[in-house]
Amino acid sequence: MALAPLEGGSDDSTLLIAANQINLAGPEAVPEKSQCAIVANLNLRAGKKAMEMSDFVAAYSYFDNGISFLRKKHWEEHYALSLELYDLAAKCTLTNGDTVSLQLLYEQVLTYGRTFEDKLNVMYFSTCALAFSSRLRESIENGFDILSKLGIDLGGDSSSMEMCVRETKDLLSNYTDDDILNTRRMTDPTMIMAMKFLGKMLTGMTQIMPKSVAHVTQRIIQLSLIHGMSPVSPVGFVHFGSQIAKFGDISGGYHYVKLARSLLDKVGSRECAGEVICFGTQVVAYVEPVQAALEHHHEGYAAAMASGDVMQAAVNRILVCNHYFFTGVNLQTAREKIAEAIQFTENRKLMIIMTQMQYSQNSVLKLIGADEERKCTAEGEEILATNNSVMTSHYFQKVYISFLFRSYDRMKENIGKYLACVGNTWANLFITHAFHAFNIGLIFFWLARKSGDGDGQQWKERGKLSKMALKKWTESSSWNFENKWYLLEAEELFCSNNFDAAKTYYDKAIASAKDHKFINEEALACELAAYFYLELGQNDKALELFLFAHEKYHEWGAFGKCTSLFEFVSRNFTSFIGSGLTLTNSNDTMGQEAAVAAPNVTGGLFSLTNTNVNMGQETAAPAAAPNVDDGDGDGLLSSLDDVLQRYSAS
Repeated sequence: MALAPLEGGSDDSTLLIAANQINLAGPEAVPEKSQCAIVANLNLRAGKKAMEMSDFVAAYSYFDNGISFLRKKHWEEHYALSLELYDLAAKCTLTNGDTVSLQLLYEQVLTYGRTFEDKLNVMYFSTCALAFSSRLRESIENGFDILSKLGIDLGGDSSSMEMCVRETKDLLSNYTDDDILNTRRMTDPTMIMAMKFLGKMLTGMTQIMPKSVAHVTQRIIQLSLIHGMSPVSPVGFVHFGSQIAKFGDISGGYHYVKLARSLLDKVGSRECAGEVICFGTQVVAYVEPVQAALEHHHEGYAAAMASGDVMQAAVNRILVCNHYFFTGVNLQTAREKIAEAIQFTENRKLMIIMTQMQYSQNSVLKLIGADEERKCTAEGEEILATNNSVMTSHYFQKVYISFLFRSYDRMKENIGKYLACVGNTWANLFITHAFHAFNIGLIFFWLARKSGDGDGQQWKERGKLSKMALKKWTESSSWNFENKWYLLEAEELFCSNNFDAAKTYYDKAIASAKDHKFINEEALACELAAYFYLELGQNDKALELFLFAHEKYHEWGAFGKCTSLFEFVSRNFTSFIGSGLTLTNSNDTMGQEAAVAAPNVTGGLFSLTNTNVNMGQETAAPAAAPNVDDGDGDGLLSSLDDVLQRYSAS
């Protein structure tokens, strides 16, 4: 075989064609030992070209073929070529979710690598693979160990997260944006590798060690200012922006998010673009309409996939799905997107994200009315037991669904569990904070109305914290938060028996949700207002609002919720049956539809005048509030409360 011409340069098409043809023939077709290294190098170049095209499956095939052409003693005779083939093949296996092949490659490099520095790449990929699974804590511990061997000690810092953020802010006050953007690039390869470990640890720590995240962020920024900007430096700045936003400075956080985006172009690499866009978008959603923020996450997904960062690609996808769920996108669309995201994570062995997504999937299925529920794997159950971020999502979904379906006992059973785990997760600010604060705040006011004077006052005070947080966030984005603040205000006024003012705020909440395209929250505001009027004995108004809520839930695609609401109305407005009003609930292929024959229809609302209605109240009987203990001993404080108090203080 004439392989000599291929040893030098060749155009891309010739390179890939030649590699494919030789690989089809296999190592047996290259009998001369001297030519095996040439073919291996050809596959190395072809694999790099496939990686440039973001085709990591094809890239791995080239690297694997290249390894197969290497002969005995290749680690001695062709060390640099062997190391590069194994390193890049390992990166591809991580991206492709092939953990078995990754382990085999990792063991080879650990055995034959000549220096600790030569082993760092595969050690990094192995650490990443652990972080994708139920072994996240082991991944972080490995990261600590490797960093200590590189001279970076992360232990011994006892300062609080808030103090650490303040120190970093003081440090950066000595630099202008231009100073930061024009900082020289980092050139020390060992330090660049250390930065990669630091950056990877941030995502894992956010889930299970949130109090350490600010310290790691600070170290990334310090090292960047001392040694130069690396591809990971923008990650440090975007996390810092997210953290100061969580502590109440939305505009400051927004500033550093934009600075991090600008740094991506300055460091000469978009290796971490997916992560920067992902965490930055969560802060942007506190300033810009949340529906528009979806597009940023699509960009983040594409950037992450281009660099082979499947973890951040998956995180961008899960956040898109969360946005679909919470912003009122049709639930059938949400169902499809969540199913696609779960398949993506399953194929790539991203077990933590897959488990977390399954809880959202079950909530969507419940709302749609589908008679199915996804069960977690054994590994998923282990993740649930050890990962506070996953645990928080799990119990929030249980509480949220119980609240929407007015299952008071189930909600009461899970609210304490939610509050017990939320206190140790989420170092960064996510838009999820606002959605949790809103829905949990509504639940607090519900608990306050159903509890005695003592417990009821405690729940009311917690609801007020949620309300004040949403009011503060409304200052940065009235589009995203105004309707939520109005509804919480209405619920608090309901609890305080200030009925005239409550009426005004229920109306404002409904109108604002409609104006800002949150159809799910428009439906919820109508339903809660209906319960309010039910309590006042204004039966016609209550029924009108129940019917309008039903219409909006149906428009959202929440057919299971429609059925539940229909059954409640049918039970409690029986005097209308047979006296001019007929309620029916017919099935179609998507779920349930409601047809209402009413005496008069005006402006899309059913205007009813019958005042002789035998009224019922909310579906659950009053019960005492649970004695919530989040592990801090006071039974009332959590990470969510920390955020709420910060925003309510001003």
